[in-house]
Amino acid sequence: MVGVSFNQMTETTAKRRPGSEARRKEIVEIAYRLIAEKGLEGLRTRDVAEVAGIDTGTLHYHFPSKEALEQAVVEHLANDFRANRATMGASPANAWDELRNEIFDVVLRVRQTPEQLLVTMDLTVRASRDPGVARIMAAMSGGWTAGLSEMLKRGIEQGLFRADLNPESGAVLLRAQLTGLGIVGLGAPERAEAAAHALVSQLEAAWLSKPPK
Repeated sequence: MVGVSFNQMTETTAKRRPGSEARRKEIVEIAYRLIAEKGLEGLRTRDVAEVAGIDTGTLHYHFPSKEALEQAVVEHLANDFRANRATMGASPANAWDELRNEIFDVVLRVRQTPEQLLVTMDLTVRASRDPGVARIMAAMSGGWTAGLSEMLKRGIEQGLFRADLNPESGAVLLRAQLTGLGIVGLGAPERAEAAAHALVSQLEAAWLSKPPK
């Protein structure tokens, strides 16, 4: 796990005796951290139980199968992704501000929680073989795409983005660019911010801006 050893995590969680909902949340967070450390294929329910300070029977009371636990991790990710970290509590003035927030949200996640992007990529691969994970991942990516599409529509209505832009296909392409930015950031965190500024410049100069008359 990033920044915390297996033994340290075991000692910390063993001191707590949370209720059912809190315990469920704790188990999900432990599984999330272990996936970030070992990869999805390395996730073992007995390891999760050991870190949580419970036996496997108690773990299976909350999550009847490993697949159910994995799906809960996806839901945990989806909930966190709904909050944009670049807003700084201020409402964006227009669609360009919204777009910049989307781009720099990726940069902040690379800096603050790189394990989140690692887990997301691992689950994306797993979704190709697991229908349950695939359904939740599809819902998560679909919601992101729909949000980007609405943002592009607002930009067109505000006269900021080119009128001939197709918001639906544009949202898919933009999502791919943001995903790529996250991959660049994971491989070279020091390049993430510069890459984000370059992406903003390209979008402003060519793809989204209204063409000159």
